[in-house]
Amino acid sequence: MIALPVFLAVIAAIAAAPLAQASAVPVPVATAPVPTGVPTPIAPTTTPAPVATPSAVPTPAAPPTAVTPPASTAPAAGGAAPAIVPASAAYQYRFVPSQPKVVAAGQPQIFAVYLNAKKLRSLGPIAIRVLTSTNVVKVTSSSNGRAGAVPSVAPGDFEANSKLPKLPFVASGITTTIDFIATSAAGKKVTVAVPVELL
Repeated sequence: MIALPVFLAVIAAIAAAPLAQASAVPVPVATAPVPTGVPTPIAPTTTPAPVATPSAVPTPAAPPTAVTPPASTAPAAGGAAPAIVPASAAYQYRFVPSQPKVVAAGQPQIFAVYLNAKKLRSLGPIAIRVLTSTNVVKVTSSSNGRAGAVPSVAPGDFEANSKLPKLPFVASGITTTIDFIATSAAGKKVTVAVPVELL
């Protein structure tokens, strides 16, 4: 058994010893920065000045260009040859007869004959245009015993649109001619034979 005086001495020593304190570890606390008294300059916010966008100004239209009319195909006064135009959509076949080197006074002339096609179909359309000297007053066409007038639309210009008659079966594939006769007021005539194929 421990002696009482030793026990009391231990108690006294414990009482005299300072109590152990928990070691306080400083915990960092987030704090706002303390102003130093010198303001930090803030870069000014620059808003760009509005730039005026040029409004669309309509470009002035180009001045109208003068259109030169095509050369006339009508014969010149006095029976001179007209400007012979090429074949066109309406007249795909053009026949230009040879002309005499010397033309007698008052002699009618046929300068060109236009047809809608060189191959003509039975019961199909036929379009005709005949250019002549200006002294021609009448043009007729004839083929295989049939004849018809080609009306005048201007001096030296005769045109017609018609339909071919029913052709016999044996005529299909043959080549024949359509004769065009131009007559002057004095009764003088000239004939041009234009070859065509029948279908």
